[in-house]
Amino acid sequence: MASVMYKITFALFILYRGSLSVRFKVLSEASVVAAFGSDVVLTCRLIPEMNAEKMEIRWFKPMYRPYVHLYINGKDDYTAQMPQFANRTELLKENITRGIFPLMIHKVTAQDSGKYYCYVESTEHHGSTTVQLQVTEQQPDLNQDSYLQDQKQDKKESTRKLRYVIWGSAAAVVVFICLSIFGKYFRGLYCENV
Repeated sequence: MASVMYKITFALFILYRGSLSVRFKVLSEASVVAAFGSDVVLTCRLIPEMNAEKMEIRWFKPMYRPYVHLYINGKDDYTAQMPQFANRTELLKENITRGIFPLMIHKVTAQDSGKYYCYVESTEHHGSTTVQLQVTEQQPDLNQDSYLQDQKQDKKESTRKLRYVIWGSAAAVVVFICLSIFGKYFRGLYCENV
């Protein structure tokens, strides 16, 4: 009987532990067009939204190594970076706690065209996505600065929401204080009349 209970308990523990592991999907745009010599942003994000600061994030082109860019142990690692990307890549970490970590490539060249892989690994799970980059000789129809504009807009929106929370909290405190004062006053009047 104890053996059966042990097996049931062990099976339930395994199921419980498996339910605790966080699974995610890695998503990006399918393709991006950039003009020769411009800066380009290759998007990569996690669904559901989660903190990726402690995860390993690898951007690479057809070969897994050397990397286009590597983020590991909470910092960028350039030791195994492809020479043609030296001093030209930047992992944008402003929203990494929300699972958003695009790669910016500065001054793109024709050689930069091709398929890029964004591979993300946590202690429990891993996933990847691909982005096709096309470098053109002329300015593309799509505005590559749209990502940065969206980031500025998100920051303004967050600031606005924070302002509402602060003012709302302050108003709630004032209302609470007023109610406390008036409550004591009216309670005093009520007690005197009874």
